[in-house]
Amino acid sequence: MRDNLHDIIPTDIPAPVERAPLELDQDITRKDAWMFAPLIAAAVTLPLVATVALAVSVWHLATHEPSFASAQPTTFASRWL
Repeated sequence: MRDNLHDIIPTDIPAPVERAPLELDQDITRKDAWMFAPLIAAAVTLPLVATVALAVSVWHLATHEPSFASAQPTTFASRWL
């Protein structure tokens, strides 16, 4: 029995895809790429800042004693003393 999986039909081959040029808009050229630098900087910096802030917060909670504000009162009446 012949294996039909290896038979190629010419209509099954996709047509070559033409890539879009870098300059899609006539007003925005390669020389205007500097405008995207703040966007790229923010995309890189914000996750790093969030990670560092979370790490410092966890380190502070793990290495320091609990603060007075987080301590629970021993009795109900001691809240107003």
